[in-house]
Amino acid sequence: MKKNPLIFFITPVIALFSSMCFSQTVHIVESSGFTFSPKNITVQVGDTVRWKNVDGNHNVVADDGSFTSGAPSTSAWIYDHVFTSPGQNPYYCEIHGGPGGVDMSGNVTVESLSAVGDEINPLTKFQLKQNYPNPFNPTTNIQYTIGTGQFVQLKVYDAVGNEVATIVNEKKPAGNYVVNFNAENLGSGIYYYQLKTKDFIQTRKMIVLK
Repeated sequence: MKKNPLIFFITPVIALFSSMCFSQTVHIVESSGFTFSPKNITVQVGDTVRWKNVDGNHNVVADDGSFTSGAPSTSAWIYDHVFTSPGQNPYYCEIHGGPGGVDMSGNVTVESLSAVGDEINPLTKFQLKQNYPNPFNPTTNIQYTIGTGQFVQLKVYDAVGNEVATIVNEKKPAGNYVVNFNAENLGSGIYYYQLKTKDFIQTRKMIVLK
């Protein structure tokens, strides 16, 4: 029986699209010196928080013991945790902090999906929305919200973490923004776009399909 070669092209494309549609948002928190940055973040149910140790001997331990990155380490470790229910999730570094918000500590506020709709005043928070259309070729729109006036960076990275484009790199007043990204010079594949301010970091995934 002769197999249709089109099937072998469509199948991986569908897999990529499915993983994109149901992928979680990844929020990055960096540990450096004696601080978690950003110290307090708000995420949605199902989102992932990724702690990255930039320098120092640190770890992450939940006040209630529900999650931990393991023993403190000076290596450039990365620890991911998916938050599956709404609520407050305070945490700390065993060496430089303690439960209850002592010294090197932070908090993850998890909101239910129904509590993060468009009816909420968008200027009360920071947000990076999913690009549209997605997959796209060659242009797509990226919408984000800045809760307070800050220096803003919006950058695009390839699948291995190399920076391939800088979309925004300037101080912005509080407000809602939409920017158009042109991927004409990029090949097909998965890319990541990241919004970063002094108080907020969020990364989302997009697909260039040519």
